[in-house]
Amino acid sequence: MSLTLEWIKDLQFAASDDNGHGIVVESRREGIPSGFTPMQLLLIAQAGCMAMDVVSILKKKRLGLSGFRVLMNGTRAEEHPRRFTEMSFIFEARGQLPKEALEIGRASCRERV
Repeated sequence: MSLTLEWIKDLQFAASDDNGHGIVVESRREGIPSGFTPMQLLLIAQAGCMAMDVVSILKKKRLGLSGFRVLMNGTRAEEHPRRFTEMSFIFEARGQLPKEALEIGRASCRERV
């Protein structure tokens, strides 16, 4: 995996991969936000890993998944290092899905985290 992070200005950077995908990474302290902060990207990465596991399981079971969304929130330490002290994720699935199927997918995520 080859990635690049290039400084644009102030505390703003452009991240890209070999396939031409890109995002803006920045600090919220520098004026009008135009991209994600590194801490937001950590939450997104965690949610993305869990969502891919759950959706993969639900699709393998052929249960009629028509939509999936993860709502996420993180609480950070007040003092430095300002790491996450808590992360919470709410999974929302749409379709003809029995509740048990969602529990199996969620349990699989907890085992891997």
